[in-house]
Parts: sequence; structure tokens; C-alpha cells
Amino acid sequence: MFAAIPLGVKVGAGLLGAGFGLNEIKKAGQRKEIENLINQSQILGDPTNNFGYGTGFGPGMFGPTSGYQAQLGYQTQMGKQQRENMIKNLLAIEPITDRAKSRDFERNMAAARFRTQLRTQQGLTLQGQKGAQALAQQGMGAAGQALTSNYQYQ
Repeated sequence: MFAAIPLGVKVGAGLLGAGFGLNEIKKAGQRKEIENLINQSQILGDPTNNFGYGTGFGPGMFGPTSGYQAQLGYQTQMGKQQRENMIKNLLAIEPITDRAKSRDFERNMAAARFRTQLRTQQGLTLQGQKGAQALAQQGMGAAGQALTSNYQYQ
């Protein structure tokens, strides 16, 4: 009996059934709740996006059992731990920085002593040169006077 059904009718019935099945699968993927959420998120509305107070924010956020208080407690605890770690690190590097600072201070003081000695030497050298120049000028003046003066022989 099945042999009597023409091949074209069988193919047509198969395609019709496949189209019907695909349509049902497509409908199963289009859930109304998801469609409603998509439509609601496109409209400005409640800042919690209609999720109620499950986020921990809202009128009960300052209560002792709210999620917000748990987050504050965790952040406070982490802040204290990070502060303690920072203090330990600072105490560990303090001797190293002190040594570096004392070396810098000694180097700066040595440079200052060297500059002072150099200035003193330069000042003494300049003063000696000026004194020698003044003596030379006096000597030249005296020599010039001696040459220009009239000697009388007796």
C-alpha cells in the first residue's frame, strides 16, 4: 500500500513535517520571560532592573544581615590586611633606605668640603697674585723713579 503513494507526495509530506517541526523548535527558544526582560531593559525604570532587593541595595542595605554590610565588612577586612602588609614592607625596607640616605648625606658633605677647600685655595691664590702684582707695580715704580732721578756725583 505504501508503494502506491507517489514519491512526490512523500517528499512534500516530509518537507511539510520538517517545516512544522522547525517552527515548534523556534517557538520553544522564544520564551516570554526573556522577551519581557529584553523589552523592560530598553525602557528606563527601576535602578535595580526589577530584580527587587536581592542585590543587597535598597531600604534594608544598612541592616546587619544585608549583602551590602557583608561587602563592607569584607572590604574593611581587606583594607586592614593590606595596611598591615604595607607597614611590614615599610619596616623591612627602612634600614635599606636609611643606609642609602646616610650614604647620600656623606657624599653631599664630602662634595661640600671639596667645594669649600677649592674656593679657599682659589681665594688664596688670587690674593697672592694680587699681592705679587701690587709689589711688582711698586717695584717698577721705584725703578722708574730711580732711572729718572738726577744723580750728582761729588
